[in-house]
Amino acid sequence: MGLVVEIRNLLTNVTLQDTELDVWLWQPNSGDGYIIHGVYQMLMRQEMHNHDFVSDAPWHKSVPLKVSICVWRLLRNRWPTKDNLVRRGVITNDTQLCVIGCGKKNETIDHLIIHCPIFGDLLQQIKTWIGVFSVDPQQVMDHYYQFVYSSGGYTPRRSFLHLIWLCGIWVLWNERNQRLFANTARTTVPLLEKVKITSLKWLKAKNVCFPFGYHMWWQRPFVCLGIG
Repeated sequence: MGLVVEIRNLLTNVTLQDTELDVWLWQPNSGDGYIIHGVYQMLMRQEMHNHDFVSDAPWHKSVPLKVSICVWRLLRNRWPTKDNLVRRGVITNDTQLCVIGCGKKNETIDHLIIHCPIFGDLLQQIKTWIGVFSVDPQQVMDHYYQFVYSSGGYTPRRSFLHLIWLCGIWVLWNERNQRLFANTARTTVPLLEKVKITSLKWLKAKNVCFPFGYHMWWQRPFVCLGIG
């Protein structure tokens, strides 16, 4: 009897139509059908929920509080991105395109951080700098988990990757605001330099005996931290 009730509940929102043919539907990718990438994304999200990573992601002992608060808002989709401003009635639908001007893409958090040709490339360049290579997922929360955890390693390595991800997000968000409100724009190269400088300053502020300077940090950050 319990199984019958469960099946009945699953069919509550199903509407049968005489004019439509029955088809198999893979829900994680209803538009593309069953694909390996869809399975990977689903498994990643299940594993992330088990780690409750959303609660831990914004906080790092070497990162300023204002940065952690910024990322806390990001992971709850509370950034004032243009799509959120449209939902709040602050701006109109025709003004929500990405600040970069990359085609006809709306400015969402997923677009800014992963798909935007400028900001998405910044995070790719960061991974190249530190020697981490992986295929980017489609959502920001998955991106954080993959960046910090999927490459393995022990706690000091994950802590460093966590700090770098937070730094990249902070530089990205500030550059977005500069483009929007100050009408200035920097390319990926100076933005990457900003990530390197800022992350080094954060570490030196919390570790007064940190002996390495800019040159070594630019070339081999893992070695500077003794986790190479």
